[in-house]
Amino acid sequence: MNKNSAASLAARYAQDGFVVIPDLLSGAECDRLKVEARQVLDHHAKPGASVYVHVAVVSPAFRALAEDPRVVAILKPVMPQGVMFLSDKIVYKAPDKTFPTPWHIDCFYWRNTRPKLSVWIPLDDATAENGTLTVVPGSHKKDWRMVKMGLPSGDFQYEINGGDWREGDVVTCAIQRGTAIIFSDRLVHGSTRNTAGKDRYAIISTYHAPAADEPFDLDFPARKVLVPAAQG
Repeated sequence: MNKNSAASLAARYAQDGFVVIPDLLSGAECDRLKVEARQVLDHHAKPGASVYVHVAVVSPAFRALAEDPRVVAILKPVMPQGVMFLSDKIVYKAPDKTFPTPWHIDCFYWRNTRPKLSVWIPLDDATAENGTLTVVPGSHKKDWRMVKMGLPSGDFQYEINGGDWREGDVVTCAIQRGTAIIFSDRLVHGSTRNTAGKDRYAIISTYHAPAADEPFDLDFPARKVLVPAAQG
């Protein structure tokens, strides 16, 4: 990535709180990772689980993805203080998982810790019909309140209270498989309803700047510094 491209990526991330990187992975890579994701869910997740955290601990293939030079290259412009992998998770939407993910911000779930960002990569084409990511550009610059709600499935227990954005402010991220979306842990995001009647897999990897361990970090054994903090 040249200097101009890196500067543009960083500027878009700073303004919108997210950035889309097309064609990060090939179709063949997505196919292989889907097979691996299914094996991880079958052998390590609870029966019927739609989310499995700590994938890199049990899967060399996903460990390699978290550290892939292509991933690191797109993170460096938006993480000038260095890059440290924290954890990853598979998100699987079965045909019967039709509910939309409620509007939320990730930092609510790791309060009083250092800022983080995530890289969301669908392994199937992601559309408005199969529960793709939805975001509110620029919402990472505001403070939001989360309140208890709870879906019947128990997958999500909190949602944004009093979102003041308009329908036209929402971006529905209809993207091809292998595309990456980098987004801030303060960005308001959710998903569309899954009405496609098909399986859909995605991997979400989370990163933060290198620093001394916080108590929160110790729950994530796969954490690793990928780009050391700048010196001087």
